[in-house]
Amino acid sequence: MNATHPGHHHRVDGNAAGGLLLEIFGRDMTAARATCRHCAHEAALADAVAELDDAGVILLCRGCHHTLLTCLTLDGAQTLAIGTLSRLRWPALDGQSSTGGAGSESAASG
Repeated sequence: MNATHPGHHHRVDGNAAGGLLLEIFGRDMTAARATCRHCAHEAALADAVAELDDAGVILLCRGCHHTLLTCLTLDGAQTLAIGTLSRLRWPALDGQSSTGGAGSESAASG
């Protein structure tokens, strides 16, 4: 599964998705640890393969190249579609408890 998705022009690392992820999550998510449900590869979102075009970004697992997540902006609306992302972990914001701070961990089950 190494083919570029239709309409996407180039591949870069996941840091290229940082701005769009910041808009969606309200914080820098490039250091968040993502786990792929397909191959169990775990790495920072910055390590993912990003496919970019004018509509948004697709983040692919560097281990198996399956789609972790897709972020699109169409007609003024943002869409976040979860692919093989089974877990996304990030540190709590300063001043929040690491055991119960809002947004300290998100897990998608599948």
